[in-house]
Amino acid sequence: MPENVPKMDPLRRVGEETKPPLTPGVPGQGFETYMEKASGSKAPTQPPGVSPFDLAQTQGLLAKGPNFDTLLTQVKSAQTMLGDMTNDLHTKNLKLKQSQRQVLRSKLKGATTYLKAANGKMGAPIPQEEKEEKGGGILGKFLNYISYGQRNLQAAQQQLMNLKNKGTTLQPADFLAIQVKLSHAQIEIEYASVMLGKAVDAAKTLMNIQL
Repeated sequence: MPENVPKMDPLRRVGEETKPPLTPGVPGQGFETYMEKASGSKAPTQPPGVSPFDLAQTQGLLAKGPNFDTLLTQVKSAQTMLGDMTNDLHTKNLKLKQSQRQVLRSKLKGATTYLKAANGKMGAPIPQEEKEEKGGGILGKFLNYISYGQRNLQAAQQQLMNLKNKGTTLQPADFLAIQVKLSHAQIEIEYASVMLGKAVDAAKTLMNIQL
């Protein structure tokens, strides 16, 4: 063998001599650094002295609970939907299927139950139900339901404004209970409103075809 050919270390693999040895405690080395380079991003870090609990607390404040203004907004929203339903029920040539009548009756009764419960919780007077007028027909009954719901909402609105103006405060649990009952009433009213709106659209379409 020629003397000028360098001897290779049998214990060192080919290409290993190009890698610098790892030095413990030196930044930029180790498995974590290798994974960061491979993924192209660094692992998230947190400031020194900050515990995971403190970090979680700084993610954001909890949403504010209900207050008089949020409850009044709910009441006004329900009033608007009931007002729209009143207009829809006066649509010319409006006809409701038996299934639609049952759903409409059920939803309006359910909304009334929740509104009365909300009024009772906030100390508002619960209006007395009026007797159904004879000859009003099925649409007249629905108008009575809506009218009674509006009177409950008016009583709720007046009570909430009185409490707010007097500077009265309610317990957070009471605020939440009233909010939940009003939300349930809104859901019932909205469901009935959407269904009635579709029936009105169908009646208008039929009327346009006939014209």
